[in-house]
Amino acid sequence: MSVLAQFITAHWTTVVIFVLVLARTGGVIVSAPFWGGRMVPGLVRFVVAVVVSVAVYPLATRTLAETARDSFRLDEDLSLFVLLVALGAESLLGLGLGWVAQFLFTGMRVAGQVVEIRMGLGLSQLLDPQDGGQTTTLSTLFELVAVLVFFSLNGHLLLIQALAASYQLFPLSLERVRPALSGLPVATETVPTLARPSVVAFLAGVVSSAGTIFAIALRISAPVVVGLLLSDLLLGIMSRTIPQMNIFVVSLPLQLALGLVVLFFSLPALVWFCTAQFSLLNEHLSAFPRGGGR
Repeated sequence: MSVLAQFITAHWTTVVIFVLVLARTGGVIVSAPFWGGRMVPGLVRFVVAVVVSVAVYPLATRTLAETARDSFRLDEDLSLFVLLVALGAESLLGLGLGWVAQFLFTGMRVAGQVVEIRMGLGLSQLLDPQDGGQTTTLSTLFELVAVLVFFSLNGHLLLIQALAASYQLFPLSLERVRPALSGLPVATETVPTLARPSVVAFLAGVVSSAGTIFAIALRISAPVVVGLLLSDLLLGIMSRTIPQMNIFVVSLPLQLALGLVVLFFSLPALVWFCTAQFSLLNEHLSAFPRGGGR
């Protein structure tokens, strides 16, 4: 037997728990802003996930009763199927936590596309190194502003805090999956309260909250869209009063110039909006530990 196999056999309980922690952490890193982009190499993301998992591991083990941790034995009462189901649940939970932080960035990209369509720049496309697809110039600008605000407010540390606090609301999936599939009774020490929401309920809430993307996009693009709408009304009045003027030749450069002016003056409000959204996200994620005690 190799040294690695001997180590895994001797520390089977620790290895299983760490793999589950790594699955949840990896889901957060893959779906988190900036870290989930293609600009970050896969090896870097893996190293970051392992380092964060090592830091979070002591917090995750607090939710496990000592009787539950001692009940795992190699090739005895822990099947590969149960472990895979638990890994899938942990990965989905981590992906959900990362997606919550992605709502603002997705709304920024949508807002940039809406503004460029109204300004007549909808055909200009750029290669997005973050997602590997096509994007527009203003979408890239808005997303860069959101990234700068995200890191200036320590948003990356907020995600790590939310990951650590999630183990109070959502203990390791092996606590629930293994007894449910094997027909064993669930220990009261393993599941301290029935008020804890399930992973499925959490993911359903994340999906239902995806509508906030369009609300964010509407609020960000509102100044430019409203300004260009007023310019359309003004051009309509001018076309009625001066029929000789070619309104189509005048409207394109006028809307582009007016859109850039309104966008320039609305950039401070854009930064303020991003700060307010991240502060709101901080309040929601900081409520995790309080919610787990109810």
